[in-house]
Amino acid sequence: MKLDHIVHFINRSPQEIVDHLSVMNIKAVKGGRHEKWGTYNSLLYLNSSYIEFLAIENKATAVQSENPLIQQAVQDLATFEGLGQVCFRTENIEVLKQELNEKGYKTYPIFPGERMRSDGQLIRWKMLFLQAKRKVPFPFFIQWEQDDHTRYEEFKTLGMIDQQLIHTKVKDIVYHVESPEETAEEWCELFQGKQQGTNVMIADVSFKFDAYNEKHACKNRPVYITLQPFLKNEKTIQLFGSSYHSL
Repeated sequence: MKLDHIVHFINRSPQEIVDHLSVMNIKAVKGGRHEKWGTYNSLLYLNSSYIEFLAIENKATAVQSENPLIQQAVQDLATFEGLGQVCFRTENIEVLKQELNEKGYKTYPIFPGERMRSDGQLIRWKMLFLQAKRKVPFPFFIQWEQDDHTRYEEFKTLGMIDQQLIHTKVKDIVYHVESPEETAEEWCELFQGKQQGTNVMIADVSFKFDAYNEKHACKNRPVYITLQPFLKNEKTIQLFGSSYHSL
């Protein structure tokens, strides 16, 4: 299991993200449209994962979607923009679903996904969601139609990856939650991670659960991520409701 991507919900056109980052000399690219879900996105590719900036293009379609990620996007974007979800990559999503069910976790049916890329190519995948035990959504899982090597070699050929970010990895993801200890224990159990206090190491990424207080903009969601290496001249950038830190 590997970190696949982090979802950042935005209340604006994905092209605005591309333009905004371009001014900072960071290359993001237009992703495509999810017509069945009423959403569209832009993408910032890193070493072996990426940031997805997800926006609602057709609210009527999005509201009717049964996909839990789209449901969360509709709910969250009604009050704030910012980081909202985390996705892990798996190679056999059907077996994973069965294993999780046998361990007592309640899962949704596997969702097929597709989007038309800006170059006209249709990209396909499968998604698996778990029912959360508390208000912090569990990460979801994805299985791509193409294998990792083929996908990333294609991204390089198409010039979709910023060369200065080709070695950049997500080091940690910080959440503000109502129950840090209980949340850390649940995630450690689910992912068989390594726990130290309210920090859990999962697939080489540290998840940190800090206590929420009224000074924080949102609760039970990721609030900032740390990338290594990221920006040479700035340690932190604020980007549409969330913070991106650099090591």
